[in-house]
This record gives sequence, structure tokens and C-alpha cells, in this order.
Amino acid sequence: MRYLLIEDEVLAAEKLQAFMTRYQPDARMVAQLSSVAQVLAFFQAPEPLDLIVADVELTDGQVFHALERLQLPCPVLFSTAYDQYWMQVFQYQAVDYLLKPYTYSRFTEAMSNLEQRRLQQPFHHKAGFKKRFLIRQSQQLLVLPVEQVWLIQAAGGALVATDLQARQHVLQETNLSELEAQLDPQQFFRLNRSDLIHIDAVLRIESYTKDSLAVYCAGSKEALLTSKTRTAAFRRWLNQ
Repeated sequence: MRYLLIEDEVLAAEKLQAFMTRYQPDARMVAQLSSVAQVLAFFQAPEPLDLIVADVELTDGQVFHALERLQLPCPVLFSTAYDQYWMQVFQYQAVDYLLKPYTYSRFTEAMSNLEQRRLQQPFHHKAGFKKRFLIRQSQQLLVLPVEQVWLIQAAGGALVATDLQARQHVLQETNLSELEAQLDPQQFFRLNRSDLIHIDAVLRIESYTKDSLAVYCAGSKEALLTSKTRTAAFRRWLNQ
């Protein structure tokens, strides 16, 4: 297993590495990073990864400032001394939330969760991109091909897909980050925490603020706004 360690505390990093080696002797740490800037630089030319282990509070800010700008290639195991982030981390493909100080037994529990998740829901770099959604309508199950979806939005605890005919469908999937990881990143882009769009849905783009854009899409009556941390990545995505 190849893993990336994002940790700015020396003792915490050493402990994690020791636990990882004990759990899986052939595990290889690809790199150890300690700041948001280093994380963003690393993913400019990323290496294949099976797991990211990440602290939340780094030397120059929270790790979320980096993760929300990336197309994450694998699950993330969060390790932090703060308990207030446990709901927030599951927007970023979190497999578990280790609260420092944790024991080896707790670490093995988290790694077991990772193995179970791999069996139940392989990530796209191993299993290919998602091709269709199953939609429940009354007593029926209908098939909605991914290529017919223009917009996916998180609303009221559910994910709603808008198709080419502007019809809306409540998806069986409930986690936008996990769904994002299953879709072709050349076709779909996540503008912010709640809006995931298809490239063919983009009608026009306008400046909104210094750090964000207003994106007008087929299937949406209102402009969708890029988060300030996603705007640069959106421009690159449009220009690929």
C-alpha cells in the first residue's frame, strides 16, 4: 500500500508511521507534508496513492483548504486532536476520524474500515467511471445514464440529479464527495460544496467577485457560484 502522510507534528508522524508498518510491513509512505502549500504542490504531479492520512490543523491553515481544490484519488484517514471537525471531514472521502491520542487498536479499526470500504465501493482509478444511476420512482427502479445528467446538487440531505430534459431525480447515493470520485473528472466538475456540473451543461460564465465566477448551466434557473478555492481549478478544467 502506498500512502501520503499530511502531518506537521513530528511525534504524531512517527507514531503513525510505526503503526502503519506494524499493521502492514510493506506499506510505503510516498511523502510527508506539513502545510497546505506543500499538499497543493504535491498534487501538481501526484503519484499513485491508496490512502491519504491527514491531520486537520497544519502550519499554514486547515488541510480542507487544499483538499477542496483537488480531485482526490483515494480515501482519506483523518487524524486530529480536535473533535469539532468530524462531520466536516466526510465531505472529503473520509474513511475514519482518529482523535489524538489514539491507540494501535483504534488505528487497526480504522484500517479495517478502509478494507471494508474498498470491497463495497471501489474507487474509479481501479474500477472505471460510473455509467448509470438507479432511480426509484414509485414502485419501479429506472436507469438514468450518467451522460444524461447535467447537474447534481446536494440539498436537504439528499442528492438531486437534473437530466437533459430538466427533470429532477433523487439519487440513492447520499455523499457528494464519494459520488464525485466515481465520475469522469474530464466530464464533471464540483464548483463548490453542493454543485457538481457536466461540461456540456455550461452555457456561459461571468465574473462574480474577485475570487469567484457565476456559472450559468442548463437545468439551473440561477447562476451557480464557484467557491473561491475552486475557481482556479475550474478555469483549468475548462481549458483542458
